[in-house]
Amino acid sequence: MLFTRDLRVHDNPALAAAHRTADRVVPLFVRDAAIRAPARRLELLERLLADIPGLVIEHGDPVEAVARHAPEAVFCSEDASPYARLRERRLGDRFDLHVFPGITIHPFDELKTYGVFTPWFRRYLELPVRAVEDAPFEAPDTDARKALTTWLESAAKLGSRLSPYFHLGALSPLEAVVRAEHKPEWIRELAWRDFYLQLLRAEPERFALGTPPPADDHFDAWRESRTGVAIVDAGMRQLRDEGWMPNRIRMICAQYLVHACGIDWRLGARHFEALLLDGDVASNRGNWVWVVANTRRLFNPELQAKKFRDYVAQWSGSGAPA
Repeated sequence: MLFTRDLRVHDNPALAAAHRTADRVVPLFVRDAAIRAPARRLELLERLLADIPGLVIEHGDPVEAVARHAPEAVFCSEDASPYARLRERRLGDRFDLHVFPGITIHPFDELKTYGVFTPWFRRYLELPVRAVEDAPFEAPDTDARKALTTWLESAAKLGSRLSPYFHLGALSPLEAVVRAEHKPEWIRELAWRDFYLQLLRAEPERFALGTPPPADDHFDAWRESRTGVAIVDAGMRQLRDEGWMPNRIRMICAQYLVHACGIDWRLGARHFEALLLDGDVASNRGNWVWVVANTRRLFNPELQAKKFRDYVAQWSGSGAPA
């Protein structure tokens, strides 16, 4: 069982199938030097790896690491990025490979790829979901699962702060949706994640950063919280200090950089990914591409600062929460 971005034992279809099929399962994670991440995300990764009982951790190329175990079969979860798909093809060329859904709520091939969210979401709501898979062995509740339960028991509609857990697969998005029927607004947010992952898988060129132009003084002011726009500076301080921002604040900061400053979105997307705990390529770049294309639905920073005055007050001044 090759773990990638599915670092959990609860509702992990690939892991459950491996245990149903095989007499012996080697749970393997490979530290791949080709995948780089900021320090905060690596620290979270270490905690999540420790939650998987008996996990074998190796370094190097994932295909070669799998080969060292001479497996009769390899089980893993499907993913969307060009790198993940190349890894899947290479595994399939050398081993009896079995790929399962688990990164998304619905398997990638269950829905036609749409370029617009609303018609895609209508179809998405019509599809039945698979059954949640039980853990194949007894495992304690993790911090991620406890955080999910706390969120589901709260009265809040949005703002779970669970996106880093979903990015690394410590939580099952399908299990979350099944348990969150009373939070339809949040289910819609999770659907956006699936939407962008499916788009990334089908049209990776839309998400490519290439070589952005060099940064200028306006970009430096934006990333250093020196724009003088209260809500933008507040959001960028939280990003710097915590590696996280609420989705609405991310959109406001992105719109300001692109539409007020006229700066290439790729610079902003790269900066976000360098700091965000979740740092999901599909969701992050998908949102930036949406910001570029949508010029009629711009947030007014002054009105948003009034609406989120407590947030602005919390992240004003020194950069430390008040």
